[in-house]
Amino acid sequence: EQSAPILAQIDLPVTFEDPLVDYTMTDFGGNTATVITDPVNPPNLVSEVVKDATAQLWAGTTISTPLGFASVIPLTLTETEMTVSVWSPTAGTPIRLKVENASNNQETCETEAVTTVAGAWETLTFNFANEVAGSATLANGISNGWVFNMASIFFNFGTDGATAGSQTYYFDDVMFGQPVVALAQIDLPVTFEDPLVDYTMTDFGGNTATVI
Repeated sequence: EQSAPILAQIDLPVTFEDPLVDYTMTDFGGNTATVITDPVNPPNLVSEVVKDATAQLWAGTTISTPLGFASVIPLTLTETEMTVSVWSPTAGTPIRLKVENASNNQETCETEAVTTVAGAWETLTFNFANEVAGSATLANGISNGWVFNMASIFFNFGTDGATAGSQTYYFDDVMFGQPVVALAQIDLPVTFEDPLVDYTMTDFGGNTATVI
């Protein structure tokens, strides 16, 4: 009998696509997170988060087991952003992201972004240089040598389930920094106008081509 593979500890970027990674989440306050097929873009895999009608206003989901990520989140004074792809049923919904030390819950920093669309995916940027009121500052954490190796996400932070009712959210592609967009191979017609096309030219014999 073949034994089940030992799953690797989760790490950034979190895509939910690697069958050899342990994508176990840690819910609290009335959240329930489950890895499912993206209902909008199958066969992509995402995390579905249900914030139920009894949820606390601070209900959230840690994006790992209590061990946190396999690697430290490389936040610095100049590299301060993480991004998460989010689906929310409503626009204008505050989404909070918290980073902390898995071994010391006093070493934390929290920031928020707000959804701009309803019922569609969007990439939200979380800038930890803009911490929420009452949160420790990123600069203070870095100056004190804090380790950030865990992240938790809070949907509709500040509103409990009794007020909002049961709501379902989705998230995917949790990463440090901004996502890198893979450019498409050039094809006819060549207009130089599409930001998602690679317009790299190949010069020879003394030419130099530049898109201007």
